[in-house]
Amino acid sequence: MGTRPNENWEARTIDSRSPKFRIDVANPEMGAEGADVYKIYAVTDNKDVNLCALSEGGKYKIHNDKSLEIVAGMTNTEGAVDIVIAGMKGDVVITAMRDGQVKIKGANIVLQADEDIDLIAGRNINVNGKAKVMLKGNKVQADGLIGNLVEQTSGSFVMRVFTGVAGGAVGLDYLAGGEQLVKALGKPAIAGIGNPSLGLAANVLGKFSTSKF
Repeated sequence: MGTRPNENWEARTIDSRSPKFRIDVANPEMGAEGADVYKIYAVTDNKDVNLCALSEGGKYKIHNDKSLEIVAGMTNTEGAVDIVIAGMKGDVVITAMRDGQVKIKGANIVLQADEDIDLIAGRNINVNGKAKVMLKGNKVQADGLIGNLVEQTSGSFVMRVFTGVAGGAVGLDYLAGGEQLVKALGKPAIAGIGNPSLGLAANVLGKFSTSKF
């Protein structure tokens, strides 16, 4: 807490019910969000602290050393809304620190956005539907270096390497057939299939052959 000139300590009221619980009103000491309008402090025998406070900056804070549980709707009607979390003008941020997970469970989960929904992962994004997975849109695209979805849509890496090569000596359908032969025979049947860099050099030099590499 910081200090400032002309702090009004006379307006401060402390209601201490025990060493484990107190209410502090109009503490003039400055915090990150200004002075506190009020603060409720409680501590357990194990020194776990709970704080509820409203600052002069308008921020309401709940800090708890252990778990925080919010339960509602026990006597509500079926289909009613039990809990509402709304950000009127800003973001709603849910963060699990360290290795924690953010879990959302329900019979049905709906993500709805007026504009975009972005899924960003540092490693993998896994979508698993036991019945089906449907992608529907006016424009559906897949972009990547490898993978069966990429090969079925934009073509494999080798097929895309030869797209637009001068002379057009090798068509994508020819390369696709060659890749199927590789899978069937277990060895290259066309120069460059299974060895993209060597196949590209052979195409540039115009020396395609059926020899093995």
